[in-house]
Amino acid sequence: MISYYWSRRKLYAVAKKIKGPPDISTLPFIGNAHIFLGKTEDVFDKTDSIFRSVDNEPLKFWLGPVLIVGLKNPVYLEKILSSSKFAYKHELYGILEGYLGEGLVSASGLKPKHKLHRRIIQPLLDLNFVKSSLNILQDHTDLCMEKLNQYVDKGKFDIHNVTVKCFMDAISEVILGHNIKSQERGLTDFCRSSIDMYTIGFNRLVKPWLHPDLVYDMLPDKAKHEEILKNLHEFIQETIIDSWKRRKLVVNKNNGNFTAVIDRLASYIEENPGDINGEDFMDHLMTLFTAAFDTLTIVSSFAILCFGMYPEYQTKAVKEIKSVIGTTPRQLNLDELNKLTYLDMCIKDVMRLFPIAPFILRRTLTDYVLDKWVIPKEAAILVSIFHVHRDKKYWKCPYHFYPDHFLPDEVKNRHIFAYVPFSAGPRGCIGKTLANVFLKLFLCKVLQRYEIQADGKVPDLQLRSDISVRPKQGYNCRLTRRIWE
Repeated sequence: MISYYWSRRKLYAVAKKIKGPPDISTLPFIGNAHIFLGKTEDVFDKTDSIFRSVDNEPLKFWLGPVLIVGLKNPVYLEKILSSSKFAYKHELYGILEGYLGEGLVSASGLKPKHKLHRRIIQPLLDLNFVKSSLNILQDHTDLCMEKLNQYVDKGKFDIHNVTVKCFMDAISEVILGHNIKSQERGLTDFCRSSIDMYTIGFNRLVKPWLHPDLVYDMLPDKAKHEEILKNLHEFIQETIIDSWKRRKLVVNKNNGNFTAVIDRLASYIEENPGDINGEDFMDHLMTLFTAAFDTLTIVSSFAILCFGMYPEYQTKAVKEIKSVIGTTPRQLNLDELNKLTYLDMCIKDVMRLFPIAPFILRRTLTDYVLDKWVIPKEAAILVSIFHVHRDKKYWKCPYHFYPDHFLPDEVKNRHIFAYVPFSAGPRGCIGKTLANVFLKLFLCKVLQRYEIQADGKVPDLQLRSDISVRPKQGYNCRLTRRIWE
């Protein structure tokens, strides 16, 4: 034990110079991990309190033997997120690799393989792909509108229960080439496993006593973990077999010029067999599907909540839709969606308030000097996008839904890294074009048909997090039929 502590003496010396929880609350072996004891849904509040205890300088706490250095200053975020030195995800993400393998989200480290795969996959989600996907996205959205009709004038309900099925169906078809039809049949085992894996994985991530496999393998969560893996892998394998059969057909049965990502990536692999192996292929498909449907579900559900809580901004968005699209629901094209600039501002402020990844873990391979502090190579760097997005220095109404944050003059005068909803730099999100278009399409169709009502304001929401941030009590709202003047 003496040898262990002596080998880490430099780490402890550096940590003493960084603010954080009092040393008296830092215990041997577990550090400050006891702070996170209790329900997993309360971890977000506890992390939030640690970040709020220190101003814009670096802060620290110990998660077991791991030193966590937290950052929430845009100046520091720019250095971390835009530099390839910090493109390495911390080993703690290895827990997620148990579900997603070495996909683009969970892979630890900017390995040559990771960079190559990113260059291959990113063009598959470009603007041309989004254009070709638009009819499919609209079909699923229109079906979702039919499902929402049953909630009109029926009181409060959780909109997430409806949106999750819509986005699962749409993303499954455009990414995996397979329509799950959960809007018609309900959630499959694959769908439920795609939702549960983040909760199970995050619970283990924040509790260091669950990190050792020897301990985790004896707990009930391990059996749930294995069940999730089985459901995910079996379905992805089925979609790969279907893709192979589909591409061998002489007659292409796809929708017009549309080709699913799985087919395009499979064709590339056949032509370049040394670039991506079968295991990586499955990992990337799983990652693309889960990241896309979850992002779209959360942002759209929060957006509907915000419109209900702040009817004045709902009215402005509706007026824009009336002037650009009209009052009658119909098929929309990309040019029309691009003209919905105010709706775009609304979506951006929703993602400011509720970033998909509120916290990002990174590491560096060498000691790094950040102003007067040293971040040791053994430390994990926890970037808090959530707190940057609510910093009073950069936002006029930091805790409320306020789309005017994204007026051109406001954007021009704000630090560029004060708003990073899709992360940034060499690990930035490759699917943001698809996400932006689909969100505008979906919200436009909702606002054309329904008037949204929701209780309270954003500060009244109690939040929790797994990999993303979510409301503890659900996305509760009410719908009435929109009557156009």
